Amino acid sequence: MNLLIAKSKVLKSIRDYFDRTQAFEVITDILQTYPNLDSNIYPVEVEVVNEKGEKLKKYLHTSPEIAMKKLLAKYKKDIYQIVKVFRNFEGSKKHKIEFTMLEWYRVGYNLEDLMDDTQNIFMETAISLYKKPIVEYKGRKYDFKESKKITVDEAFYKYTGVYAEDYEGLLRFLNKREKLKKEIDYEEAFFRVYAFYVEPNLGKEKLTFIYDYPPMFSALAKIENGKGKRFEAYIDGLELVNGYYELTDPKEQEKRFLEDIKKKEKETGKKYEIDYEFIKSLKDMPECSGASLGLERLFMVLLNKENINEVVF
Repeated sequence: MNLLIAKSKVLKSIRDYFDRTQAFEVITDILQTYPNLDSNIYPVEVEVVNEKGEKLKKYLHTSPEIAMKKLLAKYKKDIYQIVKVFRNFEGSKKHKIEFTMLEWYRVGYNLEDLMDDTQNIFMETAISLYKKPIVEYKGRKYDFKESKKITVDEAFYKYTGVYAEDYEGLLRFLNKREKLKKEIDYEEAFFRVYAFYVEPNLGKEKLTFIYDYPPMFSALAKIENGKGKRFEAYIDGLELVNGYYELTDPKEQEKRFLEDIKKKEKETGKKYEIDYEFIKSLKDMPECSGASLGLERLFMVLLNKENINEVVF
């Protein structure tokens, strides 16, 4: 199918879906004063000159999350946005420095509701191209009416025989397969096992949601019963969606940001600042869930492409 037509149909189907489900499209600034503080995401820094001739450091947003949550706190309505985002040090068959993100928030939704919402988007986009919620990707057929849910603990144990929070067990597992040459901390052990031994198995037969992460990997999600209430959605080992039952506690959010700032400074030598306007806005945030979907990766699945550069103009 012609790429121009296919992408246009998919984008229209997304907007039609949100219109039917009473979500409002918003547009927020790409140029930000404060960077994303996630220790695993690196912002693109730019220098601008204002009307007084002053040079200012700004950042291209890595997602519209903070700006959208400020709107959510003010208006308390379901919102979504389709926008370009930028992340430094990205580049592979499934990564780009500049890519397109769909981000949306649902007031009153829990994580289960958001997973259902996400599945609906997959179905709607497939129907827009093929008149049915079925696609073929890398030699397999995926019916988006079907999905699987698995916890992080279940996935780790199924594919490695070790639970996700068992640091010593993760080290033993890695040593048997890679013979570690240096000591690594729990975070690196977790992500190495996840990236190379768990993630490739996710979504092999059907759309798969993996959820309930260790607390230290909860990002901007609530923690309940000792688990970060977030999920990722996969097709054939390809991560497409990150979803969160959103944190609304200003003190807890500030604490996590301060921890992220320390990690970032250790990694990059740069000390970033907190957007305290955002922290203040959290006291007015409704209970909600939100997700981000990488649209180029979705196009890869819908159009049966293995390289992200095959779905960009």
